[in-house]
Amino acid sequence: MMRAALAALALTAGAAQACPMTLALYADTETGTELRIRTPAPWEGSGGTIYSIELGLRDGRVLWGRIGQNMGTSRDVGQLYSGCDRPGPDDGPLSEEAAEECRAWEGVVYALQDGVVAGLPGPQEKAPDSLILTDLGRKLRYAVFSSPGEEPWDQFRLHGCAE
Repeated sequence: MMRAALAALALTAGAAQACPMTLALYADTETGTELRIRTPAPWEGSGGTIYSIELGLRDGRVLWGRIGQNMGTSRDVGQLYSGCDRPGPDDGPLSEEAAEECRAWEGVVYALQDGVVAGLPGPQEKAPDSLILTDLGRKLRYAVFSSPGEEPWDQFRLHGCAE
């Protein structure tokens, strides 16, 4: 049993080792929260968006959002939304008013690789070992959860690679 678990862990670690950023799957193992990163669809790519993200909560809810660059010189900033529909290919972008109403989190996103904090890698570059989504847990605690202890922490560890 232990040997099978170690083999599965080795496969996951091996797959994650070569995973490009746009296929990376991250997790907060304490809460079971999963962060999925992907290339934005054409209608999602406005305003400096470099990645579309989904945050899967343990109760089945999925928050959606983006990570973008601010003119290429600032830190990468992420947003997650809850309580409004994700715009599709036939929809216009969310108005600023609608986005403000359903924004559950906004903060700087950092990569953490070998103990060094850095900006995010490019879409086809290797995904870092961890991501830090600043102040995520506290903001989600008050925006989407009903009791303390359900919210994820701010650090997510690479745990797989989407196919």
